[in-house]
Amino acid sequence: TKTPISLETTTERRLRLLMQVLMVMGASLGHSAIAVIAAFPNPALSDLKKDNSTIYGHAISLTPSQMDLMGSLVCAGTMPGTIIGGWLVALIGRRRCMIALVVPYAISWSFVAFAANPTVMLFGRFLSGICYGVTTVAGSTYIIELPDLAIRGALAAIPTIFFGLGLVLAVGTGMALRWYQISFIGYAVMAICCLIMYILPESPTYLAVIGKEGEAIQVLKRLRSPDADIQKELKSLQECNERKTEESVVRLLLKPNILRLLIICMILFFIQNFSGLNVMYYNTTRIFQSSGSSLDENVATILVFLIKLGGTFVACYYLDRIGRRICMILSLSIMAASLFVMGTYLHMKDETPEENENLFSNTTKVISFNSTYITSMNTNEDIPGHSPAYSHEYLPLVCLTIYMFASCIGAHPVPWIISTEYFPTIIRGQASSLCVMMCSLFNFAALQLYTPMQEALTNAGLYWFYASMSVLGVIFCLVFVTETNQRAVG
Repeated sequence: TKTPISLETTTERRLRLLMQVLMVMGASLGHSAIAVIAAFPNPALSDLKKDNSTIYGHAISLTPSQMDLMGSLVCAGTMPGTIIGGWLVALIGRRRCMIALVVPYAISWSFVAFAANPTVMLFGRFLSGICYGVTTVAGSTYIIELPDLAIRGALAAIPTIFFGLGLVLAVGTGMALRWYQISFIGYAVMAICCLIMYILPESPTYLAVIGKEGEAIQVLKRLRSPDADIQKELKSLQECNERKTEESVVRLLLKPNILRLLIICMILFFIQNFSGLNVMYYNTTRIFQSSGSSLDENVATILVFLIKLGGTFVACYYLDRIGRRICMILSLSIMAASLFVMGTYLHMKDETPEENENLFSNTTKVISFNSTYITSMNTNEDIPGHSPAYSHEYLPLVCLTIYMFASCIGAHPVPWIISTEYFPTIIRGQASSLCVMMCSLFNFAALQLYTPMQEALTNAGLYWFYASMSVLGVIFCLVFVTETNQRAVG
């Protein structure tokens, strides 16, 4: 059998796929914007600890409960935000929904930047959560519907890369700017995203569903190869969603097969949150402070987020090659091991500090992570400015960097990817918004329970709890999660 001759040269194919990559990157700036929202408590609380003045020069103080609310109120706002987002993407489209967000972002960040007291700041964080929810639904749906099937998995990891860049941007700028100035950076990122979305086309899937076949064909011609059967893809999208006129969205969502998929996605988001993932994003600096590490919390946080970026690049390569399900299992397994070690370290440190110091000081050799002492050395040697057992203080950094790296391989991107891939286009926006709403509820609970659980379980017990949830996640994925790699998005 002769191999069919392609109408597209290798160079043309690369340029076409590059165009798709650039389009996805433009839309993914929205994920950088929500990452600044997520990471904001890290530099803000660290800055307020040093200088608790507002933009007006007045003092402002936050209680531990209000510090928890800095993160959890975003999640509370995300719940109505996802409902609004699911409605908007179906009503005005994915692209227009993203563009319209420029105004709500300006309002929410203004409340934060110009806050004179904690109440106003926390209200701004709630509004930011609404923006977060809408951005997540609109951006994720647009990105998953745009690229070719062959590279959809790899490009679906790009939003996670941009989310990681947003985390680094928030903490990095926080080292040079005051907490209220970071708000202007957060808004600028979303404003740039809206400008880019203005020149991008609407999702061809959305255009096909609302009956704009001509526009859908024009977009598909730009995105697909000359060999692709555009009419067949268009017909497939329409057939997949032809029940629109026959059944209501609610009735479709309640169908047993769809309901089962919704429950699976929601459980994955529950596992994602109660394995500590978003707690780490929002509270990295507080975690380093509570662990007793002598490292600068902002520097350590940036290192953790940079390692997270590295994990995201690995995910781009493997998500399509070994599948979403396997990536999720590997990710949760490594996370469980890291969390267990972290909990054990904190248990030894809290329970038997003197014995723990002797244990570490009697260790024969360690590798110093300090740039001044990047050599193998005996821990009994005196090091200026450090105790003989100083090296074990780097263990929280090692555990958290491994944890963040592993989370990017599966636990962070996979639930978001399959929450769109599992469902047909006619209910994708609504199903995705339901999943994100439940994720926000779990996120709110995990963040608001961070301090109470820490007090009830101790530092060590909290990390062991997160490790146990990761292990349960591995079992759940083995039994219930099905692979979506190479499944057509219709």
